[in-house]
Amino acid sequence: MTDETEGAQLMTAVMLAGGVLRIPESTVLADGTRVDGTRDIPPDAPDYELWLPYAMPEEAAWHGDADDLRILARWRAAASA
Repeated sequence: MTDETEGAQLMTAVMLAGGVLRIPESTVLADGTRVDGTRDIPPDAPDYELWLPYAMPEEAAWHGDADDLRILARWRAAASA
């Protein structure tokens, strides 16, 4: 997740099961449409150490509402696959 505050950019990453980091990533389509999403970085990836200082535990990243619980259930299911 990124947040522009007074010209600074705050970056966060969520540490998933097995130490995988889920980070924000944007893509710009050919028509100029910006799509915000995420990508996962495994511990052996070259940019893992770059994102590690911004990582927070998965449980700390969610707010406890029903949407968060469904998202966590999907992530855990994917991580165990």
